[in-house]
Amino acid sequence: MSNSRPAHDPAASNPRLHHDPVAGRTVFVAPQRATRPHDADRPTDPSATAAPRDWCPFCAGNEHRTPPAWLRAPADAAQPWQSRIVPNLYPFALEAPVATGTAALPRAAHGVHDVVIESAAHERTVLAVESAAWRDVWTICRQRLEMLAGRGDLAWATIFKNSGPQAGASLEHLHSQLVGLDFVPQVVAAEVAAAIRSPRLFRDLIAAAEQTGRIVAEQADLVLLVPPAPRQPFEAWILPRTPEPYFHATGPARVAAIADLTQSFVTRLERLVPGADFNWWLHQLPFAPHASDARDTWHWHLEILPRLSSFAGFELATGCHITTLPPDESAALLIRAGT
Repeated sequence: MSNSRPAHDPAASNPRLHHDPVAGRTVFVAPQRATRPHDADRPTDPSATAAPRDWCPFCAGNEHRTPPAWLRAPADAAQPWQSRIVPNLYPFALEAPVATGTAALPRAAHGVHDVVIESAAHERTVLAVESAAWRDVWTICRQRLEMLAGRGDLAWATIFKNSGPQAGASLEHLHSQLVGLDFVPQVVAAEVAAAIRSPRLFRDLIAAAEQTGRIVAEQADLVLLVPPAPRQPFEAWILPRTPEPYFHATGPARVAAIADLTQSFVTRLERLVPGADFNWWLHQLPFAPHASDARDTWHWHLEILPRLSSFAGFELATGCHITTLPPDESAALLIRAGT
């Protein structure tokens, strides 16, 4: 018997998609993400400088520690950047195309995985970013989503934020992530199916929130509301009053409004639960032709979920959630926190 070890296959560590046939669940297996940088890796030697620029890859001056930017704000390279979108060095999907005939899983995970660096300075909260610069962050995100929509090899794209360790953030420097996938995730497909069955789904959602006092704030024609079945206290959604399938197709007024409303929400949450971690994610319609039947009735929406309690066995076993605060009380507290 030979004692030689099999040759290492570098491709074996590339991200792959696996499928759970019982739950209908898709899992990304991405071994390289175990090596991504973490705040826990920062220097601990008391003699070492504590300057974030010495260890944080997202700080201005460390551009060499990330790939070149897809987009930046301001766009003029002669000016110092305030925000950038760069490829993720530790992606859970790769740009390499999937060979034909590989629809069955497992297969290579094909897609785009970017990092949105939302501040050149080492800030930890969106409240530390000036309003105009925060609007620019959302502007370049809209532009990047538009780029992905035009590629033809992707089915859906989103932006998501993990703010704080309880929400899954590994680096404290203010950032989000932007992802494009070559399939439509199960959760999004279920929402699209619901919107096709009930064409007034989103309009009725807003109308019910108005009737029960769950509209927290408005700007332009965007509303910040508490949904009817929040998974955590102070969960909130932002969406337009009129149908619009894609955030990347929205206009400047709505881009400014979502920027301002996200900062408004974080301000209110901070007053109610100082230091609370949270996640948010964008649900827009899948790219054509994956969900064309819902184009005229779909409202893109940003779901914001504070992480005030952990998901435990019941939530994981059933998909149901338990919260301690009714939606109308959550809304009333968020409204008062804005005054």
